[in-house]
Amino acid sequence: MPAKKPKLLIAAAIIAAGSAAVYLYFHGLSQQVSNPQDSAKVVPDEAMMAAFISPNPQALSQLQQFGTPGAQKLIGGGLKAFQEQSLAGTQIDFEKDLKPWLGGVMVALLPPDATAKTEPPKLLVVVSVKNKISAWNFANKLKSQEGAKTQETEYKGVKIYEIAEPTGKRYSVALLNDQLVMAPLRKPVELAIDTFKGSPSLATQKSTSKYFAESAGVPNPIATVYIADYPAAIQQLKANLPDNFQLPSTVLSQFKQVKSLVAGIGADSSGLRVKTIARLDPKFGQQKPLVGSKLLPRFPGETIALVGGKGLDRIWLQATAEAKDSPEVDRGIQQVRSSFKRLDLDADREVFGWMNGEFAIGAIGSEQGILSQLGMGAAMIFETSDRPAAEATLKKLDAIAKSNPTVSVAPRQVQGKQVTEWQIPQQGTLFGHGWLNENSVFVAFGGPLVDVITTAPPQPLSSSRSFQAIATAVPQANQGYFYIDMDKTMSWANRYLLAVQPNLVSPPVTELLNSLRGVSVATTSTEPTTAQLDLLFAFKSSN
Repeated sequence: MPAKKPKLLIAAAIIAAGSAAVYLYFHGLSQQVSNPQDSAKVVPDEAMMAAFISPNPQALSQLQQFGTPGAQKLIGGGLKAFQEQSLAGTQIDFEKDLKPWLGGVMVALLPPDATAKTEPPKLLVVVSVKNKISAWNFANKLKSQEGAKTQETEYKGVKIYEIAEPTGKRYSVALLNDQLVMAPLRKPVELAIDTFKGSPSLATQKSTSKYFAESAGVPNPIATVYIADYPAAIQQLKANLPDNFQLPSTVLSQFKQVKSLVAGIGADSSGLRVKTIARLDPKFGQQKPLVGSKLLPRFPGETIALVGGKGLDRIWLQATAEAKDSPEVDRGIQQVRSSFKRLDLDADREVFGWMNGEFAIGAIGSEQGILSQLGMGAAMIFETSDRPAAEATLKKLDAIAKSNPTVSVAPRQVQGKQVTEWQIPQQGTLFGHGWLNENSVFVAFGGPLVDVITTAPPQPLSSSRSFQAIATAVPQANQGYFYIDMDKTMSWANRYLLAVQPNLVSPPVTELLNSLRGVSVATTSTEPTTAQLDLLFAFKSSN
């Protein structure tokens, strides 16, 4: 006979390890919403990290309004299969045995003993109990399973049930008011009881209790993740990885900047939101001004995707500094430098050195002129306080183009502005650049976009319905942003990319992408030692 699985821990793991979606798939959940702070009250304050998943009925209601019928069917079927597979080999029925009493679930990792630093963290699972009678019935069912042995002991007046399965696997369980705590080892359960009796808890940590209790501020939270000591958590992860798997040094160096982190996932009328708030080491933190984009109105409604921010020169300097400790970053830096060196340009001084203002880079749909075969082009705008340096770089590029006998470089007036274009006979303008004002230079790939960027668009992207629905739902005063219109992207892909390579994207992925209106991301920093990231997946209505 196949070995049975550890029933109770399997039941918790179904929810805790990626099953927020499974939970929300089922209808008729209790209207009582669990709070991560309640579960955190029985988790010791030494916890390295904690993840909380809640069956939030408001979030479920919102999610049911999103996505195409095909996408909903695909997700529903996949989640149902996952739930059935996870419970295979057990005698547990989700609807009868689990759903009536399970509330929110928290999974916490406690540090190993001081004498065993190389050991993996200790697991502690906390389940909010919304119906004690149903939970008691479930516990009795576990204890009565064939071949299982249960030992009942007490610790500080609290009963602990240690269950041993025929396979030899053991786990300990205790009920602390409305919180059921469980762990493969007895020690984490004892620590939870100590915390319940008054020892410092995760909920009492002032630095994060507000963000943690509010799930980082997302509406209708589904899941919350808290990492108390980021560097220690990453080092533990690194120490317990298989020998043939190593974290990139890029990851390790970046995480040195972060002290702790809270992330929340929730759903509202705009879509599915993810918000992350990181507390930075003071020596890395620096508050930057939050302002709205001045360049955004330059991009037309046909813009497919857009990325922007401030200070490419500073970003480049940070990357080059990081390259000293990261071979991966260093290889990327050297590749960029080598590419520009072939154009007789110094990347540090002649390219990124003068890009010290706002920048915006966009992919714009167009079927005119030289872009008719590709269906889109690109335009970039850079603000600079060093116009002579930018002009010197562009003159170098023009000189290289002139050395090619098949390319002609000539000036042209567009809306009173002088632009320089690279033209190919019988094909049209390949590239153009010019100044929009005293400190804003643009470069455009594709002749039609030269006219688009130099002329104020009659219907700018910022006023389009799709942009309003997708991008304005994240902070507009920010330090950096990303936006993609998935409708325009899929329309372009179906015509130009998938028509040539129809098997490039699988049908299930295509179905999911077609259910999205778009994605937007914004980064902000309201305090010198706080960094925030907002991510929105805007879904189409299912109606």
